[in-house]
Amino acid sequence: FPSHDRGPSAYYDLPKGCNTLNDLIEWKSESQWLGDSFHLANVIKAAWRWGIKDGTTKAYHARKFIYTGARLLMKYAGKQAVREALEQMLNDKQFSD
Repeated sequence: FPSHDRGPSAYYDLPKGCNTLNDLIEWKSESQWLGDSFHLANVIKAAWRWGIKDGTTKAYHARKFIYTGARLLMKYAGKQAVREALEQMLNDKQFSD
């Protein structure tokens, strides 16, 4: 069978000893994310708080996703790549008036 027919992949399992979101973020930061830890932790935390954090809106968190994604793209592809990606999004028919 193809791998997608075997059920959930092991990479979705929580590592041993991870009981809270903070445990998971710390484990991922040390073992996988390394230099990207700050940005990826912010994405995870924004997703976790989606719709439940007092004083914020879903639009606020959605903007955090875009900002963090742009920072990661800038890190790996440069500022021009961010400008081009944002311009492509703005020119996409789903975002036009």
